[in-house]
Amino acid sequence: MARRMGRWGRETQPGRAWAEGRLPGRAGLGWRVARARGDRPRGINRPLFATGVSTGLLVLFTLGLMLVVGVGSVAASVYADVTRDLPPVSELANREPFQTTRIYDRNGVLLHELYAPNEGRRTLVPLNEVSPWMVDATLAAEDASFYDNPGVDPHGIARAIWQNVSHQGIVSGASTITQQLVRNTLIPEDERERQTLLRKFEEAVLAYRVNEMYSKDDIVDMYLNEVYYGDQAYGVAAAAETYFGKTPADLTLAEASLLAGLPQSPTEYNPRLHLDAARQRQRYVLDQMVRSGFVDEATAANAYAEEPQLAPPPDDDLKAPHWVFYIRDLLEQKYGPRLLYQGGLQVYTTLDLRLQERLEQVAKDNAANLKLHGASNTGIVAMDPKTGEILAMVGSMDYHNTDIDGQVNVTVSERQPGSSIKPVVYLTAFEKAGFTPATVLQDQATCFPGGQGQPPYCPVNFDNKFHGPVPVRVALGNSLNIPAVETLNTIGVENAVEMANRLGIASLDASKQYGLSLTLGGVEVTPLELTGAYAVFANQGRRVGPVAITRIVDGHDRVLEETRPSSGEQVVDPRLVYMLTSILSDPNSRLITYGPHSQLDLSRPAAAKTGTTDNYRDTWTMGYTPNLTIGVWVGNTDGHPMREVLSSMSAGKIWHEAMEAAFDVLQLPVEDFQRPDGLVDEPVHDEPGHSTDLVLAERAPHQ
Repeated sequence: MARRMGRWGRETQPGRAWAEGRLPGRAGLGWRVARARGDRPRGINRPLFATGVSTGLLVLFTLGLMLVVGVGSVAASVYADVTRDLPPVSELANREPFQTTRIYDRNGVLLHELYAPNEGRRTLVPLNEVSPWMVDATLAAEDASFYDNPGVDPHGIARAIWQNVSHQGIVSGASTITQQLVRNTLIPEDERERQTLLRKFEEAVLAYRVNEMYSKDDIVDMYLNEVYYGDQAYGVAAAAETYFGKTPADLTLAEASLLAGLPQSPTEYNPRLHLDAARQRQRYVLDQMVRSGFVDEATAANAYAEEPQLAPPPDDDLKAPHWVFYIRDLLEQKYGPRLLYQGGLQVYTTLDLRLQERLEQVAKDNAANLKLHGASNTGIVAMDPKTGEILAMVGSMDYHNTDIDGQVNVTVSERQPGSSIKPVVYLTAFEKAGFTPATVLQDQATCFPGGQGQPPYCPVNFDNKFHGPVPVRVALGNSLNIPAVETLNTIGVENAVEMANRLGIASLDASKQYGLSLTLGGVEVTPLELTGAYAVFANQGRRVGPVAITRIVDGHDRVLEETRPSSGEQVVDPRLVYMLTSILSDPNSRLITYGPHSQLDLSRPAAAKTGTTDNYRDTWTMGYTPNLTIGVWVGNTDGHPMREVLSSMSAGKIWHEAMEAAFDVLQLPVEDFQRPDGLVDEPVHDEPGHSTDLVLAERAPHQ
């Protein structure tokens, strides 16, 4: 660490003697000692001159002089009128300066910063976490007499008044740090740039009052957190991060002297835009530090000789954009826009950016394949079924592609699920009607009543064939339509909707009248909801989540919320869910429709179900292992149909690649689906390839 000469010629570590309270005689001793002791003394007010003229009298004289110059022969009583409507300086203690909200992934990687467009970045930081070099450089540049003056600089004011009168206009302001703080906080925004003696008089009065109420530490602390340094950086913490990629505690003398010069004109001295001007201003700051005794000439020269090593500009690129805005909307609904954009929230989410970026690439790698079938978009949701945590959310093929309406988050947009809703119907039949995978259904030409004033409903299968009597295992595994409608007709639509609600599909409204087409996807749900329902299947009927946020801390390090691990709620009998999983994970049960070695087969045991809507507007593949659930939607954002495309070769292909990618990125172990107690294998007759199938133990025939 560089060394510097103290004001009295002693060689010291930067700031160390002051922090230890060893340097006598300087009014600045108060705040340096306070930083070491941890207490915060009130303002230090002492005579300005050895002649004994009090601070208060000199200030009153100066203020009176300003008043006379500003208003001519108006009586002194005008003082009361002028100052009557000034804001109370106690507002400073209660003021909440805006702070930047930051959204992180599950590993602490910054995804994005949120701030109001007319504001910028700010993180509050206490004075004891700011480099002493930064404090000294700021005092030297803006207000060398800060620890001696009463909030205004009488000498500077007198000089400024003389210059202003001589030039018949405002050419000098003589603003102290306290006055600048007042201007940025207590003076209305539309009046801050008003260059009149009356406004300067009001500012001086407020500065004097602030100095009386707050300690010098408090004032410089507030100033450093308030002042604008350019490049949307408000406060010293944002400035240190923006320009040098470090915390304010780690600023060197060279860096601090560069930053301390910026508030005078943040645009003109912006080192990224005008490095020469910034360096000239830095030289001025270092010269002032020498003049005020903060450093000696050699130390200042060495600091100036260091070439500024500016950090790359802040990365404004959105990481996981759909996720960021999904989180933003959740926060705004719960906390409101003011806290969201100004509260300095640190939001820790469940997303794994490594997996997110891998799945984004999977989506883009399939763009050409989808284009062949008239599809331009896809959405992917990945969840941990055991915790309910959302691990990835790919809201579109490309967020920045306006041709596909890429900014629309299709994972939270309602779409028709096609046959991917059928497992909900069959699970309801297991519970309400005593169905098992071995229950035989008729796959034959059938018309069902269409309801009052409606024609009969006559569904057909995807292959336009009838397969006669088939067990549920074959009917569901091959996604046969007629048996699914027969099943829904048996259990009742209202029971299927109730099951869907239990599984977390809130888009289905129990108060609405749905027809039998529900089982073929004639309703609308969101990919996020449906993925959550399949996560319940993966978790043996226990619903947890979905969870998007694990922890929120506000700008004052107060924890606003924290998600505790939850075992969730058992919403379905695990034995019934296992029967469903045994079908969806059985490659032999889907040979009629998908054939052997389809995209639904993974490198480990997995369950999956596809879905395709009428006119090929949507294709889906939903699937899971015990430790991962992924749902995929493919189509066009505006809903126009694709050309004839198999779901297994569109959404199914993406699902396969996404699952395998997740196994790799997350290093997930291979897990088998655990069979719960209370199930028995019962002989199945007339079913090729299946001599036995699952039934509940209490429903098995007595031997």
